[in-house]
This record gives sequence, C-alpha cells and structure tokens, in this order.
Amino acid sequence: MAPTTDEDVVESAASSLQRARRAVRAARYDAALDLLQGCEEWPEHTRDAAIALKAEALGRRDPVAAVEWLSGVGEAIATPAGRFAYELEFGRAFANVRDLESARAHLALAQTLAGTVPDGPPLLAYHRSRVAWLAQEFDPAAADVVAAMTHPDPNVAMAALVMRGWHHAGLGDLRSQIADFRLALAMLDRKVDEPLDTYVTALTVHALARVAFETADAAAMADARERYELVAWTDDVQSDRFKTLRAFGWDAFMRGRPGPAQWSFKDALAYAPSTAWKVMARLDRAFVARIAGNEPWALEEIAEADHLGYSVRWESTNNEERVALLTLATLIAPTNASRAQRYASTLSSLGTESMNPTLALANGDPRARADARYAQGQIDAVLGHAAAAERAFRDAYDIFVSLGYACRASMTAIALAEITGEASWREKAAHHASAYPNSPLAALRATGAALEPPMPASLSPLQKQVARALAGGAEVPEVSRALSRSVYTIERQVEAVYAAFGVRSRSEFLDSARQSGMA
Repeated sequence: MAPTTDEDVVESAASSLQRARRAVRAARYDAALDLLQGCEEWPEHTRDAAIALKAEALGRRDPVAAVEWLSGVGEAIATPAGRFAYELEFGRAFANVRDLESARAHLALAQTLAGTVPDGPPLLAYHRSRVAWLAQEFDPAAADVVAAMTHPDPNVAMAALVMRGWHHAGLGDLRSQIADFRLALAMLDRKVDEPLDTYVTALTVHALARVAFETADAAAMADARERYELVAWTDDVQSDRFKTLRAFGWDAFMRGRPGPAQWSFKDALAYAPSTAWKVMARLDRAFVARIAGNEPWALEEIAEADHLGYSVRWESTNNEERVALLTLATLIAPTNASRAQRYASTLSSLGTESMNPTLALANGDPRARADARYAQGQIDAVLGHAAAAERAFRDAYDIFVSLGYACRASMTAIALAEITGEASWREKAAHHASAYPNSPLAALRATGAALEPPMPASLSPLQKQVARALAGGAEVPEVSRALSRSVYTIERQVEAVYAAFGVRSRSEFLDSARQSGMA
C-alpha cells in the first residue's frame, strides 16, 4: 500500500467537506457530523469551512451544543473568510439560545470581515435581519431584509424571503406572510445544481400549512399540500412533517371532509417524532371523533392519550409539545379531575421559558400572545377558575379575530360559550367557522343548535361522559375501559343517566337521545 501523502489528506478532507455540505442541506445531520469528525485538525483551506458547517449542523439540533463547539475551536480558524463564517455561526448560535446581545457582538465582528468573502454583505444582512426579528424589531422593508434577498445562493435567498414573511407576521400582516412563503416555496420549481435546503423547505411548508389553515386560505393550503410532496423528508425534519400533517387534517375536518382529515391524522400519528406528540395526535383524533358524534372512539383515543401522557417526562419536552398537556387536561377533566389537575399543574410549573426561538410562534408575534392567553384560559378552566379563564379567553379571542384566525377564533368562542353559558358566543363560534365551507361548526348558526346537545342539569361530568358514550353506541365494558372505571361503577352511572332522562331501558334512552340530537 502506498504511503499517504499530504495531497491525499487534502483531497480526502475536501471530499468529506463536500459530502458533509450535501448531507446538511439534505437534513441528514448524523451523516454530516460523522464526515466532519476531527475537522478542527484538517488542512487549513478546508478546516475553516468545516468548522462553520459543523456548527450549523449541531445548531439545527441543539443550539447550546453549537455554542459549546464554537467556544472551543476559535483558535483553529486561520483565514479571514473562515473567521467571517465562524463569527456568523457564533451569532446564529447565540441568537438561537436567545442571547441577542452576544449574537449582535459576533455579527459586528463578522461585519469587519464581510468584504473578504464573495457575497458576504447580503449573507451578513440575513443574519442581522433574523436577530432583529428575534428582538421583535419587525420591519419587512428594512435594509438588511432587502439586502439578504439579493444573495445569489438560492438557499440564502429562500431563507431571506421566509424571514421577510416572519417580519410581516410580527406586524400582523398574515396575507403578506403567506405571499412570501409561497414565493419562497416556488423556488422549488427552479432548476438548480443542488436541491434546496431540506430544513428550510420543511419548516416553510409547515408554516405555510399552519397559517393557511388558520386563515382559511384554500389556495395557500393547496400550495402547501403540493409542496409537501416535493420535500425529501428525513428524521431530522420529522417534527415539521408531523405538524404539517396536523394542519392538513384540521383543514380537511373544518371543511367537512372527515375522510381526508382522518387519513392525515393517522399519518400524523405514524410520524409523531416523540411520545408527547403522539399524545397530541391521539387528542386530535379524539376531538374530531367527539364533534362527529362518535363518543366511544373519542373516549378510546382520550384513554390512550392519558396512558401515554402519564409516562412522558414533560420537563424534557419543548414548549410546543407541552400544548398537549392543555388539551389532555381539558378532555380528561370531566372523568378524572385529579389527573387533569396533575397535567395542568405540570404545565403551570414548567412555564413557557423554553420556547425555541426558531419556531413559528416565538418572539412577540401576536399569535404567540394569543396562544399564551388561550393556554392560560384552558388551565384556569380546568382548575375551576371561571372568571380568570373568561378573561384569558376574551384576550385570546380579540387577537385571533384581529388576525383573521378563523379556526382559533371559533374554538376560543366555543370555550367562552362553555365558560359563560352565553348563546352569543355560540353564534360567534359558528360565524367564524363559516369561513370553512361545510364545517361541522358552521352549521350551528344555521340550525340554531347548541355546541353540545342539552342534558339534564342533574348529571355529573362523569355521567355526561357516560351518556355521550351510550348515545354513540358504546357498551358498558367499553365505557369502563375508556374511562378507567370498574364495570360496577359504570353500571351505577348508567342507572343515574336513565333516571335523569326519565327512561328505564337502553332502547328508551336511545330514543330520547335521538330526539335531543345526541345520537
């Protein structure tokens, strides 16, 4: 075997760098990090670029790991271009951990070197525009935003368009945000030498699907569905895939298409990247089943979500995953108040400080404020603090209405109807839902129906759940399993339900349930 020469080492490093760059763009970070192992010891002209690339790969998974890595390799940087890339990545890593002062300090150092790199100024402008967004300095016409979009690399230009969209969103202009997202994804149609960055593409498809659903923008949703099929999904972007499928499912459900909705929710459950997200996927299915009148199925999904949720280490989850705690506490409260209290208290103790600033709903975006108030309303409602829940829901409702978030406005109005008992909130819920043709909620306004068929006031929350399940066709053993109660307990509850409805048999109860709209 011939001895290894310096030229061999250089060639090997260059080859590894090229393959690692392709792996990062394809969102295959394990492969990239394997290829970059020991890159701080590589020959000078590949070492600097490899260090910056490794920081990017680390940062997309764990920003803290990127900060740690960069803190230990600064002395290995040998060239001005390498120092520029190093300072940019350090700035990005600090921005991702919300240390904006340090981020700006490193970007200021990068500015002194921007002229040494081809297209350095527009690349630096992108990073500065992102820090401005994180600092809630929203301005889609800012010089940095405009300059970033002039970068010749389609990946940078695409990311810059997406960032301009988030600046629009910060000002509450969701129509312009949607337009920028669609422009960014249209770049997938261009013929380029290498595929566009999978991470940015996946994040944008998810964000477009989410805002399109919330604003009932059918054209934008159709675009998101088309672009979804073009993404080469990997495990490293599985979270975005899961959340995109959830948006597809809810959009289909709100438009009166239960079949496609359930297929999307089934796919979402299959691709859920964590147990916490599996909880949410189960709860999505439970909610849709309940509105569709299939209470046995709803109870089955809630029971499975509770089983999964009880085992989750919620302190290890990120803020978006923790939203599942709210829904779980709300849906389980009527049958197991102590368990609901556990979930609500867990969320209250964890707080929202861990919100990942790269996610869609961070950084002062009005949707984040509305979501926070809605979440607080859910917690207060579960804890029995009706007045506080009403205040929180009203705050969230006002913001959702101002943004044109039809679905969120409708669901918040439903929560207010349940808290206050005021029929006007039912009307408002149906009005907002009417933005979605054939929505099961929109029919409430036309028919004058209640959100939930009336039941005898004497029934306890548990007995109401039993009544719904019986009306949906469930047998006592099924209800026993779903509600985690003994058959004996459920039989006693059935007797109470029959007495409250003034009937003596299952057939008489079903007749009464059909007459009242329960079955």
